[in-house]
Amino acid sequence: MRLLFLDESGDALMGGPFKNLVLAGVVVRADQWIELNAGLEALKKNRGFAAATELKWRHIRHPGGRKNPLNAFSDTDRVQFGKDVLGIIRRSDSCRVLGVVIDKVTAYTRAGIQGPEDIYERAVTFIMERFQYYLNATNDYGVVVQDQRQEQQDLRLRVFYRSLLVAGTRWTRFPNIIEGVFLTPSHLSPGIQFADFVAGAIYAAHSDKPDNKFYNIIRGKITGNKLTGVRHGFKKWP
Repeated sequence: MRLLFLDESGDALMGGPFKNLVLAGVVVRADQWIELNAGLEALKKNRGFAAATELKWRHIRHPGGRKNPLNAFSDTDRVQFGKDVLGIIRRSDSCRVLGVVIDKVTAYTRAGIQGPEDIYERAVTFIMERFQYYLNATNDYGVVVQDQRQEQQDLRLRVFYRSLLVAGTRWTRFPNIIEGVFLTPSHLSPGIQFADFVAGAIYAAHSDKPDNKFYNIIRGKITGNKLTGVRHGFKKWP
């Protein structure tokens, strides 16, 4: 069984400060989740935090005030902490990365895109297709665990996932994915906390002023075909 933990960076709104919506995640084999969780707990404790403390990507990039647990860290230490979190993923044998980057400005010119939920659902579709490709290649089954949003958004999202499993897409059906999606708050899910860092690293690498130092740590974990070198686990759209 493979677990896909998903989170986002940026947003799907027309306009605003964010150029892109990034939906990205970490795939981990179920029997190695404990190892991944232990690595994150150990990293937090070594830096003086309780294992239950939620440390987010924005704490690395935006020092903020006292609400940021890392506000006492130097810029160098915050960067290193981000690299250490992503390094846990890189060192895990079973971990793989999936990512979708949607250019909102161009996306809103496309037929069928009328609002932020259309953008978000397009990103979900692309991620689900890539998860299915990976599950098919590994001859395994999988479940999706995603950060919860607002109640009405979550209800619509559950319905959308179910529609994908029932009808499939133009390119694929989803026989290896179980149930649709499980939604949970990020502070209760170490897996989603990892996904938060992955989504942030991908966003930073595809912004107007690209910063690749975090993305380069996980780039080699993007799913793909070893024979052709094609990494089908990553997509930019349009």
